Amino acid sequence: MSRKSNKVLLIGWDAADWKVIKPLLDEGKMPHLQKLIDNGIMGNLATLRPELSPMLWTSIATGKRPYKHGVLGFTEPDPEGQGVRPVSSLSRRGKAIWNILNQQGLKSVVVGWWPSHPVEPIDGVMVSNHYQRAVALFNKPWPMAGGTVHPKRLVGNLAALRTHPQELDPGLISLFLPGLHEIDQEKNRRVESLAKIIADATTIKNAMCAILKHEPWDFGAVYFDAIDHFCHGFMDFHPPRLKRVKEEDYELYKEVVSSGYRLHDVYLGALLEAAGDDVTTIIVSDHGFHSDHLRPARLPKEPAGPAAQHRPYGIFLAHGPGIKKDELIYGASLLDICPTILTLYDLPIGDDMDGKPLVNIFSKAPTIKTVAGWDSIAGPYGDGCHAESMRLDPAAAREAVQQLVDLGYIEEPDADKEKAAENAVREMRYNEARSYMDAGLHIEALPLLEELLREWPFEYRFGIQMAFCHLALDRPQDARPGLEKILARRRKRALEARAEIDEFRKKHGDAMQEGSLSKEQWHEWRNLVSDANQNPYAVEFLLATMLLAEGDEASALKHLKKAQKADSGQPILYLKLGEVYEKMKRFSSAERAYSKVLELDHEVPEALLGLSRTALAGKKNQTAAHFALDAMALRFHQPEAHYLLGWALHRLNEIPRAVQALKTAVAQNPNYPQAYLRLAYIYKKRLHLMPEAEACRQQAKEARRRLRDLKSGKVNDSERVAVRAEAARSSDQEISGAEKFSPEPFVPGKTILIVSGLPRSGTSMMMQMLAAGGRPLLVDDHRPADDDNPKGYFEFIKARKLRQDDSWLTDAHGKTVKIVTQLLHHLPSQSEDLKYHVIMMHRDDDEVLASQARMLENRQRQGGRLPDKVLKEVFRKQVARTKLFLATRKIPLLAIKYQDCLADPLATARMVNEFLGQSLEPEMMAAAVDKQLYRQKNSLLS
Repeated sequence: MSRKSNKVLLIGWDAADWKVIKPLLDEGKMPHLQKLIDNGIMGNLATLRPELSPMLWTSIATGKRPYKHGVLGFTEPDPEGQGVRPVSSLSRRGKAIWNILNQQGLKSVVVGWWPSHPVEPIDGVMVSNHYQRAVALFNKPWPMAGGTVHPKRLVGNLAALRTHPQELDPGLISLFLPGLHEIDQEKNRRVESLAKIIADATTIKNAMCAILKHEPWDFGAVYFDAIDHFCHGFMDFHPPRLKRVKEEDYELYKEVVSSGYRLHDVYLGALLEAAGDDVTTIIVSDHGFHSDHLRPARLPKEPAGPAAQHRPYGIFLAHGPGIKKDELIYGASLLDICPTILTLYDLPIGDDMDGKPLVNIFSKAPTIKTVAGWDSIAGPYGDGCHAESMRLDPAAAREAVQQLVDLGYIEEPDADKEKAAENAVREMRYNEARSYMDAGLHIEALPLLEELLREWPFEYRFGIQMAFCHLALDRPQDARPGLEKILARRRKRALEARAEIDEFRKKHGDAMQEGSLSKEQWHEWRNLVSDANQNPYAVEFLLATMLLAEGDEASALKHLKKAQKADSGQPILYLKLGEVYEKMKRFSSAERAYSKVLELDHEVPEALLGLSRTALAGKKNQTAAHFALDAMALRFHQPEAHYLLGWALHRLNEIPRAVQALKTAVAQNPNYPQAYLRLAYIYKKRLHLMPEAEACRQQAKEARRRLRDLKSGKVNDSERVAVRAEAARSSDQEISGAEKFSPEPFVPGKTILIVSGLPRSGTSMMMQMLAAGGRPLLVDDHRPADDDNPKGYFEFIKARKLRQDDSWLTDAHGKTVKIVTQLLHHLPSQSEDLKYHVIMMHRDDDEVLASQARMLENRQRQGGRLPDKVLKEVFRKQVARTKLFLATRKIPLLAIKYQDCLADPLATARMVNEFLGQSLEPEMMAAAVDKQLYRQKNSLLS
């Protein structure tokens, strides 16, 4: 594939917002950004829902929605059952922009991207999002975790470039806090928080500038999270002062947010200088941040509650060779960034990407090329991705761990860690459902939400979103029962919480007055207050939404009026009022309601669409067209906007433009019968193209059929598969014969021999063979023989607890112990006192799962709640990762196929004997194999 060789620098400013930037530009306080704007192109960048940064920055890097790329929140369950960990790059499915460029021979520099830990082995430099965090006191050793820097030759240099919060110049902090000298830092921790944010941003800037100057590169991507942190910590104090903010606090902190933007402008200047000339620079943010009267007074009581402070539009700016100068762009989405960068390099766009190239930024229209998808394309230079065996769906991996717990092969995880993992999985599922909903795939979101509500019936947000799914699918009869249950539970809980508040006051009243409640007690108090205070606005709004969907506009209007009395400052309230008035044919009232929305927030495309509809109702066709175009300027991917524009242009007799607008509507939403029918009318009555008209009528008929199927749940499998996230690809290679890594001499009286494998893969049979051949075993009688293992399990119970306690290994010298594959990662490193050899058993996947299922049934346990296909995939990847771990640690490994052992026990025994230095009796080993115990057979292999 051909490509251009110009450099592109992508700069990410989390939460940056033009509403804050523009006043600073007017005051001349962001000169470097102003210079790019004057000679480039700028506009809003529409975000996705939910507005959670790791999900959004991965969508920026891939051009795909979260349900496709697999990064679904801030945390994820640790694949080995150890609670939770920060979201990692291992969860991303598919290639990011730097992987695609890598396989075209282009060098990338990626610093701080979220999430990018552990780093990928690209041809270039990658520094992960764990790099900048200070994890030690000043002047103490500050270790850098493995997987933070690639290539490793740069670890020392980059470690030296980090800035510790305690080494910041107080003069710099005084720019943020002019009253710094008045603050008692022993009591007020905000200064410490501010210093950490500044130090992190400084570290990222230092690293990126040094790499740009001293390493070869074609593409650079750097991510700063500081603006988001400044805003979450200090936006309430930003001008204009909110009534709820004390005057003294306002005076102290009012400069923090604007100073944070000014710091970014200074660092932008440094990055541009380091990058050099003839570089295309793109600056983006994943979402904005409410900075005016829309700043929420309280946040939802849920893990992602702070996202309520986010605005749905971030920033976009492009500058460089071939980019238009001093112009605006409309309708850009963060999904468009990856396709646009590919276009800058004259590379094709993946058809599986959800974004489009922003062709209007180019001074000369580019030629757009496409491929089916980059994930299936292998380039001559490699893609620099993590090995497939390293990538695990963390939720699926957690269920696979539960399978091993229920089978009795590993210890039950710690209760608190297990609770944390459950919560992480819950939030990931919820975010996946929200991602489907944001894409209009409500039918895919429904089963996820139904399962969540079954498991967590008092998480009201699950039920509310499920009701919205039913309403989007035109199923109000299904939405009402669930919503009524939610509201009833909410009322009941409020009454309970009020009683609990009285008890809490009786028990802790003195401590409350003295302000000496513990952290846990304050948390309990806040939760009780939140539960006790029902939100009348939310209740009335939800009831109105339900009644409107059922066609009872008059009752819906009454509830909306009650909601208005409870809170008159919500734009969405007037949006719903406009919708009700439209249904009632009260178009002038609808127009006033939609205008009120824009008075509160001028960037709400749904209100502009409402004004377009009311204008069409009044035959104000030119006005309708303008409002539709204004809506598109905010968010291009809006089928209704294109439909309304096409309708207005049709009336204005601008037929070619009308046809183009309607074609865009059905391209964005193939299930849009009204758009097909209007096209059919134009083809027949205006253009006299009968075949085209008939084709559109048939497409309208098919669209109606698909909509009926969606609403009834009768979705064609091929249509469902077309919109689902791609399944993770299998990563394991077919095992053939024996595999050996780093053959180190086996010392019979010293080396610990480990028999490993997946449960039910033949490990007990191998233990029997070794015992018959003369190897001493480390076993106990904790699990006696049973129908599943008539000759015994040959287990040592402490081996199940290897991840918690490895001290027992000193008793294993010269012996053989069985350890399940998934626990081998917890082996201490080899030393003079600890040497290992590993025999790993492999068996057909279907046979393993069938045998596990039989064993779970006998034990009356559930196991992991995963389809066999997914469970097999997880097990394969875990085995592949373990083999890589053993090879890295230079631990000798012999892989044995279960079926080969049954087919020729003596040949297998001789292979094992050779592996163990000819220290056994192969004939005795072979005689121990009982072929009658081969019960769960795969008929395809028999």
